[in-house]
Amino acid sequence: MTTNIFAFVIVLGVLIFFHELGHFLVARLFGVGVEKFSLGFGPRLFGWTAGLTDYRVSAIPLGGYVKMVGDEPDADIDEEMIPYSFTHKNVYKRIMIVAAGPFFNLLLAVIIYTFFFTFVGTEDIRPVVNYVVAQSPADRNGIRPGDLIVAVDDRLVGAWGDINRLVAKGNGSEVRITVRREGDLFDVSLTPHTKIAKDILGDDTPYYDAGFSGLPPLQAFVGEVADGYPAKKAGVQKGDLILSINDRPIDSWNTMKTIISQCKGEQLVILVDRGGETITLYVVPVLFSEENMIGEKVNSYRIGISSPGINIPESLRITIKRGPFQAFVEGLDQTYQITKLTLLSIGKLIKGTVSAKTLGGPIMIAEMAGQQAKAGLTNLVFFIAVLSINLAVLNFLPIPVLDGGHLLFFFIEAVTGRPINKRMREIAQQAGIFILIMLMIFVFYNDITRIF
Repeated sequence: MTTNIFAFVIVLGVLIFFHELGHFLVARLFGVGVEKFSLGFGPRLFGWTAGLTDYRVSAIPLGGYVKMVGDEPDADIDEEMIPYSFTHKNVYKRIMIVAAGPFFNLLLAVIIYTFFFTFVGTEDIRPVVNYVVAQSPADRNGIRPGDLIVAVDDRLVGAWGDINRLVAKGNGSEVRITVRREGDLFDVSLTPHTKIAKDILGDDTPYYDAGFSGLPPLQAFVGEVADGYPAKKAGVQKGDLILSINDRPIDSWNTMKTIISQCKGEQLVILVDRGGETITLYVVPVLFSEENMIGEKVNSYRIGISSPGINIPESLRITIKRGPFQAFVEGLDQTYQITKLTLLSIGKLIKGTVSAKTLGGPIMIAEMAGQQAKAGLTNLVFFIAVLSINLAVLNFLPIPVLDGGHLLFFFIEAVTGRPINKRMREIAQQAGIFILIMLMIFVFYNDITRIF
């Protein structure tokens, strides 16, 4: 619990600081006076004053704010303070000041990813072919296990991730693979097969399979056997190698998983190798229902076993570090991809295809922050980046009282040439506050029901 609270304070503090720093710096850039820069709401705990600004930490650590001179359109302002008034700046400057908060949250994510890609790097494996699928494009065009992939379409590769990225970039068109085999260098042209898989949101998405891999397929060895499931009752043991199911040979874990999931609950005759001895077992799968990552109910037949995973030899493992420019470009791309995923998730929430139960509030954030902190500093920093992107997207939503609501008013003002009238603003603000209160109640309810 202490770890969760400490991590929550760190995460929220960093996110709020960067968000409010954006508003503050751009406001000062355009000559707007800032009266308060607060981390948290409510009574002032401590801080200092420099010039016009009171820099403070306040009692309620669930947000923050920058109080600018004249940030309320109807506020009484001394004549000498009008040049420093937010309201008296032209609408385009006001738009940039308000947009700077969520923009700085996106910038924080880019900074984190750029730093990580430059100084920490990402784990990958050497671009050596370990496995070739029979009758695949790679097999038919002569790629063999042990080949070193040097380039794809004349783009040098340093790790297997580069190969996957460059093949995918071709969108299923022919690619030229440069191979080194026993000192000889030659090119192989092949056209990947286009296949369909489910993405993280459960949508069909194409991917391009050339039929070769840096890792062998995951064999159907049994890792753990769950108590109370059919496999345990039938006598399946840890370490068993599944050879066939209903006389169908099993060449990988995925093949086995597919056969079981499509069995419709009928009895399976499973042949296993146990220490050199072949044993026949009879198993009746059960229908298992669970929620996927986006809260949708997914039903599948299972027998209650897990895989031991693949042990990657140290000789194949490499750490890839990028130069500052490439790291920055990849940091931008990573931020863009997560932003896109967040927007798609919101769209699915609105349509009802993603369960609202997936929404979480401060309790869930604290719990997740604690988990990431226990997993290591890198995990916690990555969590901050993802949460910062989510905060930016949320604040850009056109809900009154959020930055997006203010931006909507200012865009209308820019088009019509006059500000929204006071009564309309008040109604919109009240509606926005009501929406946020209802949302907070709902996410707190979700958090509490997750716990109990």
